[in-house]
Amino acid sequence: MSTQTIEIVTNPIPTTGQPGAFTPQAAVCCAYDTITWHNADSQAHWPAPDAATPTGWFQYQIPPGGTSDTLAPGPNNPPANPYTLNYVCVNHPEETGTITVNKQP
Repeated sequence: MSTQTIEIVTNPIPTTGQPGAFTPQAAVCCAYDTITWHNADSQAHWPAPDAATPTGWFQYQIPPGGTSDTLAPGPNNPPANPYTLNYVCVNHPEETGTITVNKQP
């Protein structure tokens, strides 16, 4: 088991709806690994399963310089096949990312 961090950085070509970017945008982990987001941008960001369900993972926005609580995307039983979780920044819906969850090696 390991913990991975997804950085939220200033978008190299910022737009009104996408001032930041997730790096890596397509993260990969194994069942039972955990994920955190660290906000290295100057604006607050809020990763969630979708913009309509902002409290799906975290009850709050991640302030500049802050780190999220830990997300454990794996199920109670290891998956037989990889699956992908899509996510979006509630504050900036054009900012999107994915997490592919593989079975435990």
